[in-house]
Amino acid sequence: MDTLDKIRRKIAIYIVDYSIEWSDILFNGIECSEPFYIKKFANGEEFINFLKNEKLSRRITHVALIGYTFYDEKNQTLMNGIEILESLKKIKPFVNAIMLANEDEQEYGGYVKKLGAVAVINKDDSALLRINNHIALLFSKQALAQRKKDFKIALYIWIGTIIITASYLLIGYYLI
Repeated sequence: MDTLDKIRRKIAIYIVDYSIEWSDILFNGIECSEPFYIKKFANGEEFINFLKNEKLSRRITHVALIGYTFYDEKNQTLMNGIEILESLKKIKPFVNAIMLANEDEQEYGGYVKKLGAVAVINKDDSALLRINNHIALLFSKQALAQRKKDFKIALYIWIGTIIITASYLLIGYYLI
């Protein structure tokens, strides 16, 4: 990735799901009005290693779409979605997490929201629409917070400039 691409991107989306079919549906179906970047991970270990090794900018919106159940080649259970979410919030707490649940995994919704997930979305026909809506909402919230922060900085600079200018004028007045 070159530097100009990093500056232009405003949303980074990470798909962490065992199901190749769902990963492809999400990868091809996510739509954003802002420039975005999507990266897929087959399991939580890959995703956590990526988070540990990458320096992520807080100025762009990061959204992780995390499935719940993961298996390896020998059909053994790997790090599950709750463990991935816990690790994510310890390593990079500013990354927004949306949990993807199958029909039999819906009972974990309240627990994962307490851990810091923004939403729990069922893997069904309307999942893409809800994911796109959540991503747009998260981007809007972060953009508004960033504008407020930028406004405060500009206001402090402006007030400082007025104080310095007034000081010079007063000093010049008393020296004459």
